[in-house]
Amino acid sequence: MEATAQTHWALPERLRSKLDDHPIGKNLYITEIAFYPEQSALEKEVLKNNPDYVLIYCVSGMGWYKVNNKKLPLKANHFALLPRKACFQLGVEPSDQWSLYFVKFNGAIGEAMYTYLLRDKNNKNQTTPPLVGRIAQFQDIMHHLDLMDNMENLLYANFRFYSFLGTFRLTVFNYMKKGVDNIIERCILIMKQHLHNNLTLDELAKEACVSASYLSALFRQKTHYSPIQLFTSLKIQRASQMLRSTKTPIKQIAEEMGYTDQYSFSRSFKQIMGTSPKKFRENK
Repeated sequence: MEATAQTHWALPERLRSKLDDHPIGKNLYITEIAFYPEQSALEKEVLKNNPDYVLIYCVSGMGWYKVNNKKLPLKANHFALLPRKACFQLGVEPSDQWSLYFVKFNGAIGEAMYTYLLRDKNNKNQTTPPLVGRIAQFQDIMHHLDLMDNMENLLYANFRFYSFLGTFRLTVFNYMKKGVDNIIERCILIMKQHLHNNLTLDELAKEACVSASYLSALFRQKTHYSPIQLFTSLKIQRASQMLRSTKTPIKQIAEEMGYTDQYSFSRSFKQIMGTSPKKFRENK
């Protein structure tokens, strides 16, 4: 049974040619995008001559996709990435309903984006936590693609698409979500309130009401940084703002950021910003 998507848009060939020739638009662009609501029956086939990369994102329910004659389930909060020229089928069982987002994309950096999102090359079916704003981004993209005869709207939609794709990386955490992501956000707030102090990992963990080992592992999993590395980065970012916008002496800025001497401050600053505080201020 052929599905009728509640929302669907395909890039006309004449516009694809314009994007391929556009100095910015050629980098990454959507060629087809659709939303299949829960009440939709679905059976879609993409043949080998498909020139585009494919992202399939299941928000709720359960369906399946078949690639290389292997049928794989696609559950809620799972997404699948498929390379160019992949022959596959996509469908939903009669007894199941799902909410599905489907995008085909291409461009000069299409391969690089596909590789970036494909965290596990041996497993094209990956999980992603629900993220506040992800569906709103999708809807905003669809809205502007409907105005496709206007190149500005087309470019805007594809700029938003960069952000939409970025939400599928594990390093992204939902700052409005309860649970582990909320712990990270609470810790970041604590850090920002204590930039003038030297918080230790134990002190930060105590403020967050978790163990130091758990907090350290959680930060590395979600942000790829240790809590103290992120705390130091926040200090240096604040210091860089002061260097650019005030004439406060560097020694005083170091003291306000909790450093006991200017040398250790300058060393931390150069590690993060790539230059000394003095040169940073001179080049503002």
